[in-house]
Amino acid sequence: MRKRRAGGKRKTEGFRDVFIERRTFRTIITSAVEVYNRETNGALLGRNATREINGERTEVVSVKEVYPFQTDKRTPSEVIHGNKAAFKRVLRTFESLGTEIIGGYHSHPYPYGFVGLSRGDIVSVKEDVEAMMKIGQERVRKGWLELLLSIKRKDYVKPQKPEWYICDYVKKLRVRVRTRERTGYDILISAYWVYPKEKYGEKPVKKMKFGVKEVSVYVPWILE
Repeated sequence: MRKRRAGGKRKTEGFRDVFIERRTFRTIITSAVEVYNRETNGALLGRNATREINGERTEVVSVKEVYPFQTDKRTPSEVIHGNKAAFKRVLRTFESLGTEIIGGYHSHPYPYGFVGLSRGDIVSVKEDVEAMMKIGQERVRKGWLELLLSIKRKDYVKPQKPEWYICDYVKKLRVRVRTRERTGYDILISAYWVYPKEKYGEKPVKKMKFGVKEVSVYVPWILE
């Protein structure tokens, strides 16, 4: 993977760059491929941390674990919590275990009009933020981290060996996974902070205005 500058050692508290840990990286890639050509969806678990990026100690948000939602309804253009009661059970279980949700992730299967969060994605974030605040998970007040996996299937004329590799793509990461001799997947990972432009409490979360800021995504050099 080519080296990419981290943009300095210190990031604004609410808009840190993202470091996806080894096990987490494998899980989100696999969950996106598993349900192709439909959308995957899940929760991100993590915390603020310091990681070495291009030889510098850099403040980031470390995504340590992910939880793919098993009861979601999936289509090629949308994913929703199909069982609201099950979704609430997941949130309450995380709360009981003392685990902090920092955001979510989902995929956009090809063809996609653009790489970025849609209006529907922002609506879904608002709904999840509201649900979390009702059970007392206050961290999302500062911002919700959403990872987007734009995934496209690739068919090869000549047989290829099963393998994977990563390359930089501006702030994003491009991951290519060959799963069979003539089949592979091209996955572009991007990260966005979705944050409130208004104070909580003045109106329902669903009616509040939210902003979106893209940040850089990093993974470990070696996936042991």
